[in-house]
Amino acid sequence: SATGVTFAPKLDEGLYLVGCGVRKKSVIKVYAVAMYSSPSVLNAISPATLLNAARTFDSDTPTTSFVLDMAMSVGAEKIAGAIAESVKPRYDGPPSDIAQLEALIVDGVNEKGGHANKGTIFRFDCSDEGVRVTVDGISQGTVQLKGLGSAFVDVFTDDNAVSPTLVDSCHDTWGSSEGKALSTSLLSSSTGGGGKKSAKKAIAKTNQKEDEKTK
Repeated sequence: SATGVTFAPKLDEGLYLVGCGVRKKSVIKVYAVAMYSSPSVLNAISPATLLNAARTFDSDTPTTSFVLDMAMSVGAEKIAGAIAESVKPRYDGPPSDIAQLEALIVDGVNEKGGHANKGTIFRFDCSDEGVRVTVDGISQGTVQLKGLGSAFVDVFTDDNAVSPTLVDSCHDTWGSSEGKALSTSLLSSSTGGGGKKSAKKAIAKTNQKEDEKTK
């Protein structure tokens, strides 16, 4: 069955839902994941440009965020270690730097009793400054390391992405002619009614893709 998770169409910061999918280990669903970014990223998406568009932080796209909704219960050290191990080979700095990210995740889960139970929500805000970690709405702090934000984006968007269904969702939703028209509307109308209506149509389609791809 599908994860049953429906993600918000956009975050408070005006980041739009780019796509969503599921992270699996073998046949076990570990978490549902959603990627949020700017209208510029939506407009640039294609199999060849998704990675660079989401990880090149500039005035148009200062942040790309990932929201993880746990589908099973996992201990603090295990979920933190799994995320850290995915980031390490993609990060150019010393592996010891990743321990800071791991520690923030562990601290957040420990505040909940030591387990990320089903329904626990992680948020990772990636920017040129680093990665901010939030667990169930409570900010745990920011790991301020150059290149860490891009490395975290790579975990979910490069050729070895941990959730292929997320990448497929991004491409299928925004890479089509309909998606391009919707993203162009968003890009040209950041606050206008037309842009908002287009966003709702695109998000409805994206959530449908998530249900289809996580079965």
